[in-house]
Parts: sequence; structure tokens; C-alpha cells
Amino acid sequence: MRKLISSLLIISSFLTADLLLAAETIKAPHVAFSSKYRSVDYLFTDRAEVEAIADGANYDFAIREVGWDLLSAVGRACNSVKNIQAIFIDRINFKERHSLVVLGVLADLQFLSLNIDEALSNATLKELLSAFEREHVSIVRLAEASGVELSISK
Repeated sequence: MRKLISSLLIISSFLTADLLLAAETIKAPHVAFSSKYRSVDYLFTDRAEVEAIADGANYDFAIREVGWDLLSAVGRACNSVKNIQAIFIDRINFKERHSLVVLGVLADLQFLSLNIDEALSNATLKELLSAFEREHVSIVRLAEASGVELSISK
């Protein structure tokens, strides 16, 4: 119970505070809705909902269409890294390709960007990348976005 309360307090502070990420200051992503898989919170930004509507669907339809295989593989990978509490999802691609655009994770009560270059120097993110590989989740760096795209490896 104490862990849940502290997680909620940290998440609420992310919604109102600026995050310091690398050398630049960015606003924390606004969380529109959330879900839980095992002990990991899936925090969907308001952009995920806006983009789903722009694609002609809603959040529930997009989640069903992206597929349980991907959602559970990402959840298992995050759950296997002991200090990851949440993952921030910015987009649900469900039409032509089934993937999630992820901004970062909440680990040890701080936001960590899933920037591939920075991940190699952070032990938690390095462990998460290995967990994604074990779960057959491929990671693609996006040139136009601040996140990475996760999908099931073929």
C-alpha cells in the first residue's frame, strides 16, 4: 500500500513539475489515462488519445488492435527490471504497423527517457533494453519524435 501511495504521489508530481532530462528542461508528459500490467503502470499521454481519434478510433479500439502480444511483452520486460514502476506511451500505432511509441519509464521514482544513446550509460535502461530483446520486442529510434517505437520482432 505504501508503494502505491508513493507511486501516485510521484506520478502526480510529474504532472505538475518540470523534468530535468540530460541538459535540457522539458515538461512532463500529461497522462490522459492509465492501465496496469503486473506491477507496471502503462501511462498513456493525451497525444495517444488524440492520435487514436485522428486515426478513426478511440483508445479502447487502438489498444485491442495493437495486440495483446506486444502489450504483454512490453509489460513482462518492464516487470522483469526490479525498479521500473511505469512506462510512458505517447502513441498507439494500430493501422498499418502494430507498435507503441514510448517516451520513457519511471524508474526509482524518476523519469528516464528511452533515448537509445543515453540508455547505454544507464544501468536500469540497459537492463530494460536486454529485457525487450529477451521478449522479442524490437526498438526503433524515431527521427521526428522524442521517443522510440516498440513492436514485436518478426
